[in-house]
Amino acid sequence: VGDQLLTIDGVSVVGLPLSSVQSMIKQTRTQSTAVRLTTVPCPPVTQVLIKRPDLKYQLGFSVQNGIICSLMRGGIAERGGVRVGHRIIEINGISAVAVTHEKIVDILANSVGEIHMRTMPVSMYRLLTGQEIPIYI
Repeated sequence: VGDQLLTIDGVSVVGLPLSSVQSMIKQTRTQSTAVRLTTVPCPPVTQVLIKRPDLKYQLGFSVQNGIICSLMRGGIAERGGVRVGHRIIEINGISAVAVTHEKIVDILANSVGEIHMRTMPVSMYRLLTGQEIPIYI
């Protein structure tokens, strides 16, 4: 769970929409009995360490309902491992799962020094929390 698909029978699928990748797999299955997939393991939880020396430094990312929406290129958040499309699940050892958007923003806005976060891809979070049902092909 959580691995990223890179190629189908040697053809890159990086950046393609899910529907296109599903079509490619279905088409390949009808043409042969074996399909060769190349994947890269992606751990479900990512450890992030943002080093913010002072409140005058921007964190360099925006968050909406716990989901990282945008990232300032070259900022302290990017250097610390923050990824767009990830759900914040923990900030400095405190769960952010059932925390309001306002509280998450307040915690982050007032954090200085080392900010430890744990994040995971939104799709993985939704599957694990039962908000989405897996698509089988």
